[in-house]
Amino acid sequence: MIENLKLKKVNAPKDLPLLASLSMAVPILIGLLSNNLKLGMTASLAAILVVYFPLKGSFSEKILMLMGCSFGFISVYTIGLVFSFNTVVSVIVFGITAGIIHWMVSHFKLKPPKDFFFVMICSNAISIPHQPIHKIAENIGYMTFGTLSTCLVVFLYCFIVKKKLNLEKTLNIPHTPQEIRKSIIEAIIFGIFLSIALGVGYFLNLTNPYWVAVACIAVMQGNSTQHVFQRSVQRIVGTLIGVVFCWGILLFEKNPWEICMLIIILQFIVEYLVPRNYGIAMIFITPLTIFLSEAGTLFTKSPFLFAEGRLFNTIIGSLIGIIGGYVVYHEKFRE
Repeated sequence: MIENLKLKKVNAPKDLPLLASLSMAVPILIGLLSNNLKLGMTASLAAILVVYFPLKGSFSEKILMLMGCSFGFISVYTIGLVFSFNTVVSVIVFGITAGIIHWMVSHFKLKPPKDFFFVMICSNAISIPHQPIHKIAENIGYMTFGTLSTCLVVFLYCFIVKKKLNLEKTLNIPHTPQEIRKSIIEAIIFGIFLSIALGVGYFLNLTNPYWVAVACIAVMQGNSTQHVFQRSVQRIVGTLIGVVFCWGILLFEKNPWEICMLIIILQFIVEYLVPRNYGIAMIFITPLTIFLSEAGTLFTKSPFLFAEGRLFNTIIGSLIGIIGGYVVYHEKFRE
């Protein structure tokens, strides 16, 4: 038990958590100051892409990688909004999109959390009740603004502290035929099980069914069958503690400014903890994602409903993720 609470040593710049929280702070503060909380929250959701900032590579490679991830965020968010008009269509499109995301992330060897946030943003958007065209365009604009502001913050960071960065060229991404075959098979499996996860959420008429898919992808990202099971336990236990933490915050905090400051602080903590201890990080990821994804109803619904819904959906998604992870890493099923 004590081993699970230890923080691993990682070879990463210590100022990355500060960069992540600063990237989150810029769109949030602009949204608050312009009296447009929707802009701030949607744009700050895009600011999560800073976690994909490559630790190695030339200056241009780092910026290009981040811009590529920005395009990915905008694309999956747009797909989610456009195809949310029908549950059956949305489940099918989400599965196909998730499979493509997983293949592309594997192809470009994106660092952890790999395809997690791409899937989270797509599932979040596709679970939103379908909106008229002008509203869809407005939300896409908010997401685009968030990616642009994040790229600008990272560009300034690289320019100021580039002497501390590893600027060796590393963008050579060779793939053997076996690796290509493996990534295609995994992409198909991931797409099927994520589609099932979202479909189960709709079938059970759950509030925020995308949480089921988010829990599923988090668990399936394990490196082995044993690791998948370990991540499922960490996900459930961390979410349980996290929803209690979030429930306590929402009982006392009703001011948007205070919630936004908490989001910035939580982003710093999450960026620091994720590579060091995923289980502990989950305690802080839970309130962070609830605040970001539920900004529109955060002060109108009971805090208990958020906590109960998130925990129940996480348990279902983790169980589906365990089965999916077993299929991914069991050679007989793969064949």
